Amino acid sequence: MDWWTIILGLGIVGIITLIIVFILVAVLINTIFLKISLAMFKSAKKTEFGTVFVTALIMALIGWIPCIGCILCWVIINSRHETGFGTAIVIWLITIILEVLVIYAIFFIIGWF
Repeated sequence: MDWWTIILGLGIVGIITLIIVFILVAVLINTIFLKISLAMFKSAKKTEFGTVFVTALIMALIGWIPCIGCILCWVIINSRHETGFGTAIVIWLITIILEVLVIYAIFFIIGWF
């Protein structure tokens, strides 16, 4: 049985549910890496998991906006966690670097590299 048969067999409600689950898992993973990045800076406040999850969710919603999405993510990190604007940029970059490194490590372990 191939993937297309399984996906088409789910129906529209199953496909929408699958998409929502994938998005929530992606936001949860992003939350973990954002929390690790925030923990590296003592100046960051409000680093509880729930607060960081809401930040990651907002960033996932506005991060897709072309050109200004990155700047809005920096503003969200800056305002929600009371960091400086430069620190927000560094936290955002560290989060992305951590995510890419973990993906490369997983691919290496699986044998896709």
